Amino acid sequence: MRTDTLTPLWYGGEHHPAAGGTFPDISPVTGEPVATVAAATARDAEAAVTAAAAAQRAWAATGVGERRRVLLTAADILERDLDAHRHTLALETGAVRGWADMNVREAAATLREAAGLVTVATGEILPSHDPGTVTFSRHEPAGVVLALVPWNAPVILCARSIAIALAVGNAVVVRPSEHAPIAAGHLLAGALHEAGLPAGVVGVVTTDAAAGPEVTAAMIAHPDVRRVVFIGSTPVGRSIAELAGRALTPSVLELGGKNATIVRADADLEAWTPALVTASFANSGQVCMCTDRIIVHADRAGELVTRLSAAAEALVTGDPRDERTDLGPLIDGRAAERFRALVADAVGKGARVRSGGPDVDGGLARPTVLTGVGPDCRLWTEEAFSPVVSVHPVTGDEEAVALANSSEYGLIASVITADTAAAERLAGRLRTGAVHLNGPSVGDEPHVPFGGLGASGFGRLGGLESVRTFTEQRTFYRHEA
Repeated sequence: MRTDTLTPLWYGGEHHPAAGGTFPDISPVTGEPVATVAAATARDAEAAVTAAAAAQRAWAATGVGERRRVLLTAADILERDLDAHRHTLALETGAVRGWADMNVREAAATLREAAGLVTVATGEILPSHDPGTVTFSRHEPAGVVLALVPWNAPVILCARSIAIALAVGNAVVVRPSEHAPIAAGHLLAGALHEAGLPAGVVGVVTTDAAAGPEVTAAMIAHPDVRRVVFIGSTPVGRSIAELAGRALTPSVLELGGKNATIVRADADLEAWTPALVTASFANSGQVCMCTDRIIVHADRAGELVTRLSAAAEALVTGDPRDERTDLGPLIDGRAAERFRALVADAVGKGARVRSGGPDVDGGLARPTVLTGVGPDCRLWTEEAFSPVVSVHPVTGDEEAVALANSSEYGLIASVITADTAAAERLAGRLRTGAVHLNGPSVGDEPHVPFGGLGASGFGRLGGLESVRTFTEQRTFYRHEA
């Protein structure tokens, strides 16, 4: 990607300058601008929503075969340009090769799954007490969907936010994170446009961090926005929910997690250590599904810490464009400082560093394993969202479940054991939206509904559930003349 690229707003099938000027899209890898990006104002955002509403009616009336063709073609275009997208993701978000490739391929898979839902049954005949009345209901497109997309897994999460919405006949406006305006918005919009999506059905509104809350609030308040999807932190999610509530607009919130992996005494630690490393440190820990806490039977804690620490020390941090690199930089200076502060706080309160530590070198944080993290530490309750995991010994299943459920979050969990029946029993008692039985916590599939409980949000994205999420159910009574 050229570093002198000007990236304007995209709506109504055309590029537009922004009334707020521009802002630099700074790379966490080089510290230099990846692009110069349009900084929308509330007025720009409202214009984008109006354009999407105007295009939505014709898109809803488009035949299901054509909607399917557009989604399938866009999926092919995404994968065709994988090399270019890999470079964009590395520079814009610090993604290493494997993480970038997963983003693109899973986004393509999500589009294909959505294409399969364009012909799902969306109506039903209902019995009536009156023999002369036929009652039926159908699900119709909601209208315009506002998708607020994060930077950490930008392509797949953009696809997750909008693919099914498009499949069932909605228009969408994407407001990507200012950390990844290209990868979290323009990249997928460009593929859909090239695939033949009619002008205006997808818009992209970018803005800087300072104007972000005002621009977002203006779009949520717009009467044509009938669904809001937000993927991001719990504090911001609370504010989005409040704004959507005032507008009486249904929302889906996929928020943070304080995810636990329970390792029982019978687990094969040699076999499972690589999965625990993936679960703890994928994308430098900047994944909502990452394991923050490993809860292990006390009899195996020493061995697990030894194995996990050695594996963490062996990971290579560096430039994500180098194929030898396992972990790239944290997204920006604020994230680096927060990582440093969380680890330093734990160490200052008695935790022991078993690998890594609080030092950050040019945005690169070493994968860190801690023991002795107690309830007085920030890491006891706060989502880490960085490459740090704490190990907690317990005496058995009861203590393990109690500790795993002690968080206000409820996104995802994992249970590692040789006893499948025990894994299922434990999984049923964990208060999370999803549980992996003998698998790392980082992992989902595009056709499976995903979302959390408690402070991890509400609603589900993916699968048949999303067809109902992005439609309005209407009921009709046909009476005999």
